[in-house]
Amino acid sequence: MATVETVLSSIFSTIPELHSGQLGLLSGVLVGVLYWHGYRRPALALLTAFYLLALGIVPGTTRGLIVVQSNPWYFCSFLLVASLGVIVATAVRARVTRSSRRRTRRADGKPSDW
Repeated sequence: MATVETVLSSIFSTIPELHSGQLGLLSGVLVGVLYWHGYRRPALALLTAFYLLALGIVPGTTRGLIVVQSNPWYFCSFLLVASLGVIVATAVRARVTRSSRRRTRRADGKPSDW
């Protein structure tokens, strides 16, 4: 009887699109973590570098990069979704933080922005 481990390992070892998608997701998370912690320009530069590597504009010789360049659609999709998700979340967090600071209360109990 097949176990979950054998089924998952056979799926992930035979379907290159999943490898490409996984690498894109992990790369997007890395870009997102850098962006979230305030490294805006390096995160966007890394996002651009990953994207150019996936499209084959910059040649690569490693095995993982060959998998990505054979299926760039999956890599680029997951890379952009993960990266832009964190960038949007950072913008929303900054906006909520700014609006909550403006809503500090005065001594009489009324909000200061009213």
